[in-house]
Amino acid sequence: MTAQYLARSAANEKTPSQSYLNHIWHVLVRGRCYLRKVLLYARGWDAKTVKRVYELAAEYHDLGKLDDDNQKTLALPWDKRVARLPLPHEDAGVSYLMSQEYYQSMLLVFAHHSGLPDLNEMGIGKKDWRDNRAKERVNGSLSVYLTRHESSVRSKITPKQLQKGALALLPPDVRVLFSCLTHADHGDAARASQGELQRSKPPKLRASERLAALRCYVDGLSSGGEESARNQLRAAFFTSCFESQHESGITFCDAPVGTGKTTAIMANLLATAARHKLRRIFVILPFTNIITQSAQVYRKALLLPGEHEEGVVAEVHHRADFDDAASRKLTALWDAPIVVTTAVAFFETLASARPSTLRRLQNFPGSAVFLDEAHAMLPAKLLPLAWQWIQHAASAWSCYWILASGSLFHFWTLNEFGTSAISPVNVIPNNCQKQLQTFESDRIRYRYRPESMDLNGLAAWLRQLDGPVIVVLNTVHTAAAAAKVASEVFGEGNILHLSTSLTPKDREITLDAVKTRLKLQEHTKWCLIATSCVEAGMDLSFKTGVRERASLLSLLQLAGRVNRNAEYGKSDVWTVTLDGNSTNVVKHPAFDVSSRILADFFADGRTISPDLCTEAIRREIRESGSISEELVKQEGIFSFQFVETKFRVIEDDTQLAVVDPALVQRLKNFEDVSWREIQTNSIRVRKKILAKLAIEESSKYPGVWLWNAEYSSFLGYMEAVLKLEKMTADGCAII
Repeated sequence: MTAQYLARSAANEKTPSQSYLNHIWHVLVRGRCYLRKVLLYARGWDAKTVKRVYELAAEYHDLGKLDDDNQKTLALPWDKRVARLPLPHEDAGVSYLMSQEYYQSMLLVFAHHSGLPDLNEMGIGKKDWRDNRAKERVNGSLSVYLTRHESSVRSKITPKQLQKGALALLPPDVRVLFSCLTHADHGDAARASQGELQRSKPPKLRASERLAALRCYVDGLSSGGEESARNQLRAAFFTSCFESQHESGITFCDAPVGTGKTTAIMANLLATAARHKLRRIFVILPFTNIITQSAQVYRKALLLPGEHEEGVVAEVHHRADFDDAASRKLTALWDAPIVVTTAVAFFETLASARPSTLRRLQNFPGSAVFLDEAHAMLPAKLLPLAWQWIQHAASAWSCYWILASGSLFHFWTLNEFGTSAISPVNVIPNNCQKQLQTFESDRIRYRYRPESMDLNGLAAWLRQLDGPVIVVLNTVHTAAAAAKVASEVFGEGNILHLSTSLTPKDREITLDAVKTRLKLQEHTKWCLIATSCVEAGMDLSFKTGVRERASLLSLLQLAGRVNRNAEYGKSDVWTVTLDGNSTNVVKHPAFDVSSRILADFFADGRTISPDLCTEAIRREIRESGSISEELVKQEGIFSFQFVETKFRVIEDDTQLAVVDPALVQRLKNFEDVSWREIQTNSIRVRKKILAKLAIEESSKYPGVWLWNAEYSSFLGYMEAVLKLEKMTADGCAII
């Protein structure tokens, strides 16, 4: 009788251990299914070879689990199981595949727990990749592992052959292939241990049907509205987007604010998806707080009869990925037909080397992508590499992109970006473009106040302005502190605050309050004090705008939240300077160069307009001493770890912390929760703040932190931070 070998210990008294054959078989079948869908859209891939590379990696990825000591550990009762196996189990598969010169498969096995390495340092085929801790043991036992493997799996798995030699895949392609393995492996592990909530099969895109639903929705909006010149232009813009037949993989749209990009560009994406039989649409937004607003519109406009709204339109607020097996079910996967997420979550996934992050990437090929407010999607230093990825996805993965913004700069025309393989084309005709731009003229007056102010001076000055006033400051800390000071000047309830210090749920509540006040116009002496998260994509219209000096692009975007429909005649948008040495004014280093360039424009008497955008970015790239060239170089030599480390949209070390007390208690009680509950009721906080406030990590879900410090719906977690700052200033300490 053939011995029964194990791949996974019993998770609890109700969940038995998993056999080696069962796990290998499921990883093979699941991954082949994911890869088959990718290959429907992959251009220029040797499909047969890619499939064999995957199959060999799937078959041998857990070969080391057949070691005697590992089997003894896996056979332990559930209440005595340990976190790690005594022998690193990926090493045996690496050793075998290396001996057969199956180097691409070896790479996938090597990385399936530790992540993709820097290949320029490892050297495919030139260096021993084996773990020094396990090498001697594996050398002596590899034949035993292979004998056990053959006896376990060969009844169900046919031996796979692979021609030796290099497989011509670029780094993004390697990430996608790796995604198929990690998603299959993590998914089967979660299924076997019952740690993953049962996911229903996601609905199909059904692009033609959703396009029809969208047109009905837009027709309903226009039938109930006034026949103003603005609404007529919006209708013409929607028709232009819907009827556009450009077949380029990359298009752009320079439509100004208030033209209805949310629905018009979705019409273009759905029409494109229908023509090319695409499987998914991504809406990429610059800031997390506008996700819910956009998702709500799409859920109203695109749902078909009998569908559940969250299954059709998924909103992903944070890039919440967890390496710990118990926490993996909380990872948000891109499996809905329409995914609304942030540029941070999206591009840092494309840059990742981690299995827990990359497992979602196999859902991306064959998608249409809307980069909304594309001017703000990334820091300038990251754009050259991101532009390579965008072009590669268009040419190799059948992805179709639209880059849209009211202040879009044509960065691809700069010398720093080299020669583009795909030249973007405008999705709307010139006559429509000119009409839209003409309507925008004479709406905003840009003004500059160069003298520095502290927060008390800022609050007193704001009181003199015509309200309502929207104020955008450069950091979460400064915005919260300014809101606290201004509330004393304006009176309780006359200052609203919006930033990522609030949970997505509380941001939505605050945003609803802002919209209600703007609509009712009961009084005007109030302010919204926020961070750049309100600059883009918000359907808000204030009388006056105030922007702490940052970049030209940020200033232009704030102008889109002021006098949006020209209802105030002509409005002021101020640029102000805060005293970086005063209390609670925290500088944002990312704006050092761009704010100086903007100050130069004002000093030189330049007319502030979108026409300056490309010049501003050219100067910023050339003056910032960025690492963009090094990033492009390292990506080209498959330095996966380097790229992941250096490609950071937000350069701080944050962790996910759950704020809602009821949800925190459920986590403490070891109850099951969903990834949506985690995302809606959580914040991202720097590690040093968690340490200072002694916030505890969840025992059930490592990587999730349980907030127990001060938090309010006004200032969010900054209630605790500002109190901590005051205690430090007063000479107090937390014991």
